[in-house]
Amino acid sequence: MQIILISDHLAVAKKLSIETAHIVAAIIVVLCIICGFSALFARLSIALRLPFVEHQIVEMKDEDMIAREAQYERNLQALATNVGQLQAKLTQLEGMTRHFSEQTGIKLPEVEHTEKSSGQGGAYVPAPLSEENLHKEIDALSIQFQKQTIALGMLESGLRERMVRRELLPSIMPVKGGARLGSPFGPRNDPFGRGLAIHEGLDFVALYGTEILAAGAGVVVNAGYHPEFGNMVEINHGGEMITRYAHMSALKASVGDVVRHGQTIGLLGTTGRSTGPHLHFEVRVNNVPINPNKFLAP
Repeated sequence: MQIILISDHLAVAKKLSIETAHIVAAIIVVLCIICGFSALFARLSIALRLPFVEHQIVEMKDEDMIAREAQYERNLQALATNVGQLQAKLTQLEGMTRHFSEQTGIKLPEVEHTEKSSGQGGAYVPAPLSEENLHKEIDALSIQFQKQTIALGMLESGLRERMVRRELLPSIMPVKGGARLGSPFGPRNDPFGRGLAIHEGLDFVALYGTEILAAGAGVVVNAGYHPEFGNMVEINHGGEMITRYAHMSALKASVGDVVRHGQTIGLLGTTGRSTGPHLHFEVRVNNVPINPNKFLAP
């Protein structure tokens, strides 16, 4: 690059040549001067704590603190909202559990309550939100949820037990389609003329070949011919409870079979010590005869 200098005092024009290196050097010098002044200004600002610089720093710190506090408050509010929702769900769950308990008649476990003084009162002054208080409330809710889980588990177990008992108990008429009562439970005259006797079951009279049903679910423990009871099936319903079905014309169950409530186990007949087609039905607990009417649904 050439620069031509013209002056009124010079007879001729002068030419100056500026190389690229000269331009780069000039730029570097200018940048060094700017950086030097900036550094000097920063040192003077820190050393002398110029009022406007200090004010800027304080404002920046205040804005950052305000932003942090606002975010903390938002987090607390969100946590408090979640706690409120949990409290509402817990209240609803407790109400449903109590209602379920009342409907089923299954008692819930007693919940321990903290003792309260006999007299309390005063104006309501809401406590300020704090992270510590909210965490305490969450811990208390967690304990209550655990108690409700236990209560619901007990209700479920009680219902299952009740359903199993309902299935196992000999509660349905053992003759399909119903039958006429031929002889009740207790003392009676022996049908073969041998005097007063104890009848340990119920006799149901129906048509020959009518299906005989399991009065309750259980396991067949005896199935075969007996000299007095003829073709007989005995079902264990759990524990020491057994039902006996006698005088059948045919057996439809074998020892070891798991039979359902109402399942066909044989056909009505008159085998064994019998005067005509009927079913002799017994309920025995610990081998003691029990009146079947205590179990059969009306």
